[in-house]
Amino acid sequence: MIKRFLLTCLTIFAVLFNTAKAQISDQDAVANQFYSNGEYDKALIIFKQLYQAKNGSSIYYKEYLNTLLKLKLYDDAEKIIIKEIKQNPVARLDLGALYQEKGDLASADKIYNSVIQQMQPDQFSINDVANAFYGTGNFDYSIKTFLVGRKLLEDDNIFSYELINLYRYKKMKDELTQESLKLIENQPELLPMIKGSLSRTYENNEDYNILKVLLLKKIQKDPQNINYIDLLAWQYIQQQQYDLALIQLIALDKRTNGNGVKVFSLGDLLFENKAYETANKAYNYLIEKGQNSTYYIPARVAILRSKNKQILDEKYSKEDITNLVNDYEILLKEFGSSAQTIFAIRQLANLKAFYLNQLDEAEKLLESTLNFPNSRPQTLAEVKLDLADIYILNNERWEAALLYGQVEKSFSNEPLGQEAKFKNAKLSFYNGDFTWAKAQLDVLKASTSQLIANDALDLSLLIQDNLAFDTTGNALKIYAKADLLQFKNLDNQSLTTLDSIALLYPQTDLLDDILMLKSKIYTKQNDFVKAADTYKNIITNYDDSIWSDDALFQLGVLEEDKLEDKINAQKHYQQLIEKFPGSLYVIEARKRFRNLRGDAL
Repeated sequence: MIKRFLLTCLTIFAVLFNTAKAQISDQDAVANQFYSNGEYDKALIIFKQLYQAKNGSSIYYKEYLNTLLKLKLYDDAEKIIIKEIKQNPVARLDLGALYQEKGDLASADKIYNSVIQQMQPDQFSINDVANAFYGTGNFDYSIKTFLVGRKLLEDDNIFSYELINLYRYKKMKDELTQESLKLIENQPELLPMIKGSLSRTYENNEDYNILKVLLLKKIQKDPQNINYIDLLAWQYIQQQQYDLALIQLIALDKRTNGNGVKVFSLGDLLFENKAYETANKAYNYLIEKGQNSTYYIPARVAILRSKNKQILDEKYSKEDITNLVNDYEILLKEFGSSAQTIFAIRQLANLKAFYLNQLDEAEKLLESTLNFPNSRPQTLAEVKLDLADIYILNNERWEAALLYGQVEKSFSNEPLGQEAKFKNAKLSFYNGDFTWAKAQLDVLKASTSQLIANDALDLSLLIQDNLAFDTTGNALKIYAKADLLQFKNLDNQSLTTLDSIALLYPQTDLLDDILMLKSKIYTKQNDFVKAADTYKNIITNYDDSIWSDDALFQLGVLEEDKLEDKINAQKHYQQLIEKFPGSLYVIEARKRFRNLRGDAL
């Protein structure tokens, strides 16, 4: 009987306790909602009750204090802070924050400094003080706490992470740099983290120069520290001083008897940034290490790719092309013609066909690859597309159409098949079969490849608009002929043909299309000023053209990359973003715009 009575009492007590606990929890939630809504007077009533309840002073101290401060009830706030200090001396910082809130900065500083001076050599209590300062937004005092803490603990390397984060937040770049160098001196494995931290904080070349000056001093004192050399090379890369970066990484590779991985990675980075000359130096260094080195073959491949891009992107002579062809032939002689060297055969055939007019040789090179064993189906399909392009150059249009059709059938609904379908439609356009070409292009407007879909839409609209104006299609046939001539790299003939359209058909609707094709040819000829002027003509006089967004983007790229006119490049990117938000080029234009504006990317 007694046991049952006790069990009943315990059950009633548990129910009452849980009910009271739930009520407090509900009150807490309501008070916090009032506080979040800025209804501090209502929140104060509840927080005061919770604070005055049993054990409430230790649970709801901060909420009650913050509400009092919001209502500027400073006397009441001071009373509960003084009460809290008896239990928790760190609460003296709250008293300092109160004086700071009241505008009594001298009293606040006096308290803050006294708290720091009275710290004991205990890592955890020092952290508590620094975090308390951080919580009230007193970042300078948080930094001071950690620095004094180092002296108390007699350890100049402790609190490095905390200080680096504070220096980053405060943009104290000198201190951040010095602390970062100190950290990697003791923990070299953190070098990647330090690079990321610095890149997110530095804003211009002057900031990187801070790092360079300190690094050069460090290297002078400790020339064997490879982390300093690595970081110096990284700094040069950020400032686009690629030659200096390469010198440092080659020195690092030699000093560590490395396999060349950093040099090779730098070469690829330089290639992507169109710094071909320095990229070639990087690859040459790896080639000169000999056939047994890890990156000998990749460097042989990469340097040909780089030279190819360098020659074709810049003004070149027939001798340049011939020398490059010789390099490819040497590579193929050394490694043989096989599925592993198809990439080189394709590039060699392209040079022979489009730049040396050696069409038959180019055809034979590509045709031979179709019988290589162990070739990937996708690689063979890419070869067929290359071969079909060369058939067009050699006026073997039927053969070209057959190969395009084979690839389209084998890779239906895949990007490669859609590319083949577009090329076949373009071939029909060259042949003057505009109706069939447009039917194929209209299918491709839903292509999974945005680039193909956009090109298909542009060409479809060009056909549609001009056949509506001229049902005979005579002017369009001449335009198609000019387009084929530029595809064959017969650029001067193409320009002459384009000029004839306006003379023969002065009322043609093709004038903006003619200008766009001319811009493409001028760019290919490295006549960037004339190309830019032609783009401006489209933007000014044909603002409703399908080429308006293309012209704005390509003009911005020319101004940024070739004409060194960053101001106008930024202006034209912004104009594109605002006027054509749905354009294919908007994402890249926005990225370039932000970079020119100096945003941290």
